[in-house]
Amino acid sequence: MDFTAPTSDSIRHSPPYSVLARVYDRMMVHVNYRRWAAYVISLLKNEQFWPERKLLDIGCGTGRFLEEVQKFGQPGDGCDPSAAMLEIAGKRLPNSQFYDDQLPEIVSIPANTYHVFTCLYDTMNYLLDENAFIRALKTVYEKLTSPGLFIFDLVSEAHCKHYFRNYRDSEVLSETMAYSRESHYDSKERFQYNWIRVYSDKGVFEEEHRQKIYNFRKVRDMILENTDFELRNTYDEFTYRRATPRSGRAHFVLKKND
Repeated sequence: MDFTAPTSDSIRHSPPYSVLARVYDRMMVHVNYRRWAAYVISLLKNEQFWPERKLLDIGCGTGRFLEEVQKFGQPGDGCDPSAAMLEIAGKRLPNSQFYDDQLPEIVSIPANTYHVFTCLYDTMNYLLDENAFIRALKTVYEKLTSPGLFIFDLVSEAHCKHYFRNYRDSEVLSETMAYSRESHYDSKERFQYNWIRVYSDKGVFEEEHRQKIYNFRKVRDMILENTDFELRNTYDEFTYRRATPRSGRAHFVLKKND
């Protein structure tokens, strides 16, 4: 199969995480999902929300985090707007329930059912403006049980500037499958752009992914000024230190009290 650069008129544009689902797990092989699961479990224990609490992972993708967290004895369900990603997740975890849904509304998620919502690995960065972000926070608050816990993370501007200002990556996976990825961070708009091409026997497909890079202090203000959540802490990447603007990622822990 010819993996040379295609002409522009031969590229078909696809919604995010549609065709990409076919190569997503391979492209994300560098992600230590075991570490993510262990860290989330430690946060749940620290907040006395473990064990025997129902968990739903928002933006669950192909279910890799849920797979790892279940190895710790924490069952979980998931939701994602990509039917292709959910199909893989469903095969991986046949005993979990999956919803075709996304923030800021998650209309299909039943209220007062889940004690813990997680939203991991930049998923909240896909909320592209403050109004959508605040709506998402309010929706999660309404859907959680009382008490309830919401754990999410945000990637930082420092991280984008260091790793993704002008990043390129590609890999040939088989005789009929390859991908390439190009990333750019726009510091003026505070948007991270990712263009991913999937080369397959069915043609060449391209997806554009866009993320809003939020100031951590501004997010803390949005939580405190617009929701009834108790902001338990904002942690530096996989630690219990307070996140700073130099942190690559911040983990937010919010609690809905009785």
